[in-house]
Amino acid sequence: MPTINSALIVGGGIAGLTAATALGRQGISCDVLELHGEPAGAAITIQNRAVDALAELGLFDQFLASGLARAQQDIFRHFDTAGNPIPTAPMPPEPDSGLPQAVVIRRTALARVLREGAEAAGAVVRTGMSITGLTQHADSVTATLTDGSERTYDLVIGADGIRSVTRNMVFGDEVVPQYTGTTMFRWVVDDVPDVGQLGFYHAGTVLNVTARLRDGSIYLATGREYPSKPGRFTPDAARRVIAEHLEAFSAPLLRAMRERLTDDARIIVNDYDWLLAPDPWYRGRVLIIGDAAHATTALLASGGGMAIEDAAVLGQEFGADGTVEEALKRFMKRRFDRARFVVETSIELSDMLMRGAPTAEMNDLRGRALVALKSPY
Repeated sequence: MPTINSALIVGGGIAGLTAATALGRQGISCDVLELHGEPAGAAITIQNRAVDALAELGLFDQFLASGLARAQQDIFRHFDTAGNPIPTAPMPPEPDSGLPQAVVIRRTALARVLREGAEAAGAVVRTGMSITGLTQHADSVTATLTDGSERTYDLVIGADGIRSVTRNMVFGDEVVPQYTGTTMFRWVVDDVPDVGQLGFYHAGTVLNVTARLRDGSIYLATGREYPSKPGRFTPDAARRVIAEHLEAFSAPLLRAMRERLTDDARIIVNDYDWLLAPDPWYRGRVLIIGDAAHATTALLASGGGMAIEDAAVLGQEFGADGTVEEALKRFMKRRFDRARFVVETSIELSDMLMRGAPTAEMNDLRGRALVALKSPY
């Protein structure tokens, strides 16, 4: 028998929808509230044991059909401004499981797969909804929704991202996101000819990360340093940043991308913040997971994977015997140190990039971290 019968999941992103699937497969009734209709961002890499978790939850076939399998050795290739390879140590070998080491996928496609999985597991997903209050009882939580209604659940899970309303209600200002000093610019480019290898292109502290998506388009992610958050960018200003970061390169692939930067190119801009909530991530019967509990930069490409792992472990622990408190303690024992490792390593990689550390040194740290993340969650 599962530990609980019902759960409210605040946030219908990667963590929330995967948690709904994991709990639903254990027979736990889940309601999911999602304030926004479309996921933010362009594309994402899911790698290491998060791929295993999606397979365990019965979502792998749909996930792979919408994404493109990649080996880490291919993802983390490094090039100079002219497109010449920069020697670095090999990445970890591919797993013995036969599953892909990593999958690159559009965020909209991943959201569709995860929502279909959650609904197939019995979850009710309500968009345009969040919470305005939580009242904890001895064995339940009553949530006040944005439509004014009240509903009571055995557990409330805050999976509502780095600006989590749920976290603020239970942790207050104990956990506040910190700006890393980097703002990210992302673009998906269509019809780019196959004129160069994909990977990480370096020009001093400028890093352009490129990855091919399943439909043949190329995903570009690049960051710029600011002493404080730069504020909102107009579409033209965002395109100018992309143009400047591409013009630093003579590599044929990046030149071809620059030629396709037209006035209607849609650039997604977001500030890189980070946080790590203290252990434990729960107060009473309210738990935070995913970016609400541990958000970081993408230089290790593991933020989405950590959210999926959180959800998979949550399903396992609440499907096992014991009390709610015991399940929450087991969850934290399995998740805190692993999430802290990802946050701290990602921030260290960001600091190394900003101070111009050698590419080989950065990739050595990345490779050692990815080896560690091959261990079971």
